[in-house]
Amino acid sequence: MTTGFIIIAAACVLVAIAFAIVPLLIGDANRKSAAPILILALILLIPAASWVTYRAVGTPEGISPPTSDTAMIRAALIDIARQLERNPDDADNWIRMAMAYKELQEYSSAEHAFRRALFIDAGNPFIQIELAETLLFDSGRPSLPTEARGLLHDALESDPQQQKAYWLLGLDALQREDYEEAVGRLEQLDAMLPEGSVRDSVRNYLQQARRGLGQPVVPGTNGEAGDDPQLVVTLALDDTLAERVSGEETVFVIVRAADGPRAPLAVHRLTAGELPTEVTFGRNDSMMGGASIGDFEAIRVTARLSRSGVAEAQSGDFEGNSDSVPVSDRINTSVVIDQVL
Repeated sequence: MTTGFIIIAAACVLVAIAFAIVPLLIGDANRKSAAPILILALILLIPAASWVTYRAVGTPEGISPPTSDTAMIRAALIDIARQLERNPDDADNWIRMAMAYKELQEYSSAEHAFRRALFIDAGNPFIQIELAETLLFDSGRPSLPTEARGLLHDALESDPQQQKAYWLLGLDALQREDYEEAVGRLEQLDAMLPEGSVRDSVRNYLQQARRGLGQPVVPGTNGEAGDDPQLVVTLALDDTLAERVSGEETVFVIVRAADGPRAPLAVHRLTAGELPTEVTFGRNDSMMGGASIGDFEAIRVTARLSRSGVAEAQSGDFEGNSDSVPVSDRINTSVVIDQVL
């Protein structure tokens, strides 16, 4: 309980006592003769009643709200919205709003804010790339939507140094087994990067693309098969929820770092009628720029049954989560969808 809360609560109690006692002190003779007993009773009963009420429904967090990351982001969003009310054509604030919604994984809201920013600042390559990635995350698929691919091409035409655009287009081409484009995009990105873990990840995927073209693996790079961990997820729907499902609903299986960025590392999509089943994530399932399952010490898996068919969580969806799982060469975990959002 905070000091500020105690001071405010005490002041309120004293005011309540004053309102109750003053009429007794200025009343007629009979009321004044009983005043000492009534005053004593009020002094005891009002604080006691206030304490009981507080214990039942009160919370000092109403005065000092929690400072979790989500609460801080939402507080920032309120401030940004107020600034946009005063200046609705401020592209920078629309970008800030979009990035905040993206961090909260509210992709439809992020998309709206990015589109508004792009309307104000047409042709901005940063906005185009972030909007493209948002459309990818919202789709729940490992490959880029057509519009997202076009946005990335436009961004590179404006600024050929945009590394994230090469990364997203390279992985997208690999997913579509367009190995020639994948090699081209990833080679361009590789030439821009310093030595380190990000460049190693790029070279892993570059070697996969080269193998797809029948080209020899370049010695000294970590592109041998089996370098990346393989994740096998056993999925099931809780029996108590099964009767509420038609089988046509979309199920998203989402892999995230247990302690790290909130954006998905990998996503698999199936239908409720396929449950129970196993889903395997391997080398080609990375979604997030610069990161894959093997870049983290532990991961966590979420399975969400979506009635609307969108990846963003909605009220009434069903969900289940795995424990935190250490990353190794072969990872096995299970998820039971047993919660109603």
